[in-house]
Amino acid sequence: MNDLTADLLVDLQRPAPLPSSPVLPPPPELPAAAGTPAVAVTLTPLRWSRPAFVAPVSGHGVAVRLGPWQVEVAF
Repeated sequence: MNDLTADLLVDLQRPAPLPSSPVLPPPPELPAAAGTPAVAVTLTPLRWSRPAFVAPVSGHGVAVRLGPWQVEVAF
């Protein structure tokens, strides 16, 4: 038992090699965006309507009307 303990202590006294990380390739370039998306939220307190998809004001994107709220995402 003493020999095993001595061997373990000798192993612990030796410096361990530093871990090396693999060299990773650079990340791929992202395609350039055509435009910056925009979000518009409109509150009309006197006008209530049923939930519905509506035409966005900007012409491009998605608009949802929920009661007095209208949320538009233009891209």
